[in-house]
Amino acid sequence: MKLNRFCASSALVCATGMAFSGISVSAEIEEIVVTGLKKTSSVMETPSAITALTGDDLISRGITELSQLQFAVPSFHYGEMLGNKTIAIRGIGEFNNQPGVLVSIDGVVQSIGSSSQLSQMDLERVEVLRGPQGTLYGRNSNGGAVNFITAKPTDEVYSRIKVGVAEYEHMSVEGVYSGPISDTVGIRIAASHLDMGEGWVENLMPGFTDHMMGEKTNFRMNLVAQLSDNLDASLSVGHSATSGPMDPHGIYKEHMEYANSRTNLPIDGTLVTEEPWKVYNNGDSDSDRTYDIQSLTLNWELDNGMMVKSITGSQDWDDMFEGPADGSSVGLFQRYMRTWTETFTQEINISGGDDKLSWIAGMFYMDDQRSRDFIINLPIPAFFPMPGRFEILQQQNDTESTSAFFDMTYSVSEDVRLGLGFRKTDEDMHERHSRQIFFDGIPDPVIDICGGIQETIWSESANTGRASVEYDTSDGAMVYASYSEGFKVGGINESECSPPWDPETVASYEVGYKSTLNDGATTLSAAAFHYDYSDFQVAQVIGIVGVITNAGDATIDGFELEVNSIVGEDWTVSAGLTLLDSAYGDFLNTDALQGDAGALQNKGNPLNKAPKTSLNLGIEKDMLLDSGSSLRVGLNAAYRSRTYFREFGQIDDSQPAYTVINLNANLESADGMLVTRLFANNLTDESYITGLSTGDSQYGRHAAWGMPRQIGIEVTRHFGKR
Repeated sequence: MKLNRFCASSALVCATGMAFSGISVSAEIEEIVVTGLKKTSSVMETPSAITALTGDDLISRGITELSQLQFAVPSFHYGEMLGNKTIAIRGIGEFNNQPGVLVSIDGVVQSIGSSSQLSQMDLERVEVLRGPQGTLYGRNSNGGAVNFITAKPTDEVYSRIKVGVAEYEHMSVEGVYSGPISDTVGIRIAASHLDMGEGWVENLMPGFTDHMMGEKTNFRMNLVAQLSDNLDASLSVGHSATSGPMDPHGIYKEHMEYANSRTNLPIDGTLVTEEPWKVYNNGDSDSDRTYDIQSLTLNWELDNGMMVKSITGSQDWDDMFEGPADGSSVGLFQRYMRTWTETFTQEINISGGDDKLSWIAGMFYMDDQRSRDFIINLPIPAFFPMPGRFEILQQQNDTESTSAFFDMTYSVSEDVRLGLGFRKTDEDMHERHSRQIFFDGIPDPVIDICGGIQETIWSESANTGRASVEYDTSDGAMVYASYSEGFKVGGINESECSPPWDPETVASYEVGYKSTLNDGATTLSAAAFHYDYSDFQVAQVIGIVGVITNAGDATIDGFELEVNSIVGEDWTVSAGLTLLDSAYGDFLNTDALQGDAGALQNKGNPLNKAPKTSLNLGIEKDMLLDSGSSLRVGLNAAYRSRTYFREFGQIDDSQPAYTVINLNANLESADGMLVTRLFANNLTDESYITGLSTGDSQYGRHAAWGMPRQIGIEVTRHFGKR
């Protein structure tokens, strides 16, 4: 079969990393080949802060969700609020479905980070690039990029099936089939299903559903063909579906007196709770989310050695959730939101080079069409003299993005390399929305806040660049210095009648050091960086709706350290440390919980989702048993210092320091065909939040909790050569 050539031309690693099969630990840490900078290089050769996790590592540690990835990658923060999954890297993240960290699946850019749930199944590896990626990736990659690379067909028939059970009545099954169809065509099919029978967020209101329960189903097919000696193709089709009450909206810190003064409701008899993993929600909740993706990748090698690559992607994202939104026993208002997104992307690049020069040039096009219905039902005459509803209908939110880029690396000498890159991005946007208030029994809107449909057409453009210098201090060590720029698009608040908010730009200065030590048994990476932000974007809630505003300037200074080492014959240690010092510049803003105080100065306050200290530590022990079976026991701990979620610098807006510990024990049979994994996630049952919001009409600060302790078991049976 000739499919191995596809892996080489696509610069994918078909078999790499610290393989678990047989737990035969070598004296060296194997290099992981990555393509994060759109060229083939190892992690230790890449002049950028990058972390790569192989598929074997993801499986042995049970990393199947973004929420788990944050405890394996330095400077990575995961958050979730009302179904909106967000990623922040070095304090830079997403607001209102506008990513600040770009997410891609096999090179297909996702316009909404929340749709990435499918990508975390049957992976070859995950690459996390930290720092602005405005040249090679362009829009919305200010914080960095997360690249999911899916597993590809194998030369020989291989399959596996995995079943699992865990606390909260979790039952899971996953199956994979891979192999050749002919000498030049291969197929790989993966499917999974998770049944979450018991919710781990308890609703204290009798008769109503708990939260974080339901079903998740994923399917992916990868078809790879060697069309000729110099042309290969990869077709991928995927589907994901999630349903159930998955969006808890509970009180983190009470503020009942202020909220009731706004709603004119009596305090007596109103029940709220600050207890972790518990809510008072007067009503049932539900969600229904589906994601479909189709992509085609072509790799064409020209006679002169240059490579042409085309990545075509089509995505559909349908996101619906509904449920009570005030977090109290009153049931002050019920929220319904549905978002439809259709995205088409096309990237074409051409690359080449020689012993001195390597370069890549390309063009990117995206057509993103989005609409949203946001309805707040008000069953109690609190805000108005009688029950009613508040409707925000965004009939159209279309974006066309076009960009062209060029990037090169030139070897001045055997030890010195210079890098240079440039990208030009043009955005054309067209948006239409309306805001109306209805009263029960009255068919027409009583109040039309925007005076009908508000329509806005506008354009944005940005020029971003990068420059770097690398110096090999020895055969196994290098230092680098880089300057890079990022660009995050602006947008419009459909919950207001105001003009669009401005784009966000960042300039990053970074110096780094990478080294392989102890005859390859240890790798060390360190980076120090400084960010200068302009028009930094932040989110807040005014009344009962969220808005985005520009915070002016901001700065971030930081240091990162990553170490991986094989100690002796059977111990592996990994560690990642991040130190951050972030601060808003001059930024006057009104706190919804302190509305009477007027505009507050937030200069010097820390940025959201930017803890001063983050530490990841992993220890693994490999043991060969008398029966010939092998056992790998791993303990992974992640510490985060106090994390703020709003810009006002108040303790009540933050999550105190916390530590999450995960335990995994993988028992593999002597022939490598049967693997049993025992796990305990959040071993110490640590309570922590991943996202927070508030408004002047609610009973306090609302938050989404991270998952409590969960203990479970998975059994995997392999068939064929692994």
